[in-house]
Amino acid sequence: MTWLLWSVCALLALLWTGTVAVGAELSDWLAAAVANGQAVDLAQTVGQWPVPDWLALWVDPAWLSLIQSAWADAFTWLSALLPATAGWAATLLTWVAPLLWGLWALGLVLMLLLTGGLHWLIARRGPVAA
Repeated sequence: MTWLLWSVCALLALLWTGTVAVGAELSDWLAAAVANGQAVDLAQTVGQWPVPDWLALWVDPAWLSLIQSAWADAFTWLSALLPATAGWAATLLTWVAPLLWGLWALGLVLMLLLTGGLHWLIARRGPVAA
């Protein structure tokens, strides 16, 4: 039973890591576009994002367009909140990817703690009767 628990945890960890990797890659690209002044129309810019080769093998294009539109909305909101002409706005946008990886680590730690706690509860219960 515990092997199933840890297998599900590993699968969820892989999905979580892939989602954060896609988000970090896209946010880095958008931050560079905002810093260079190329992101006048963010919705159009996101549609031109060159999908990395490693990502094209693993991600459904419909799912990728959903992530792209979510990041475009987030960066549009940040651009409206912080004027793009200010130099610190572009610097602040470069911190999105490290923040995502910090949230990834927190999520992974919580996932491992939950799985470890469930493992302990299963072991404490004893063997399953046939």
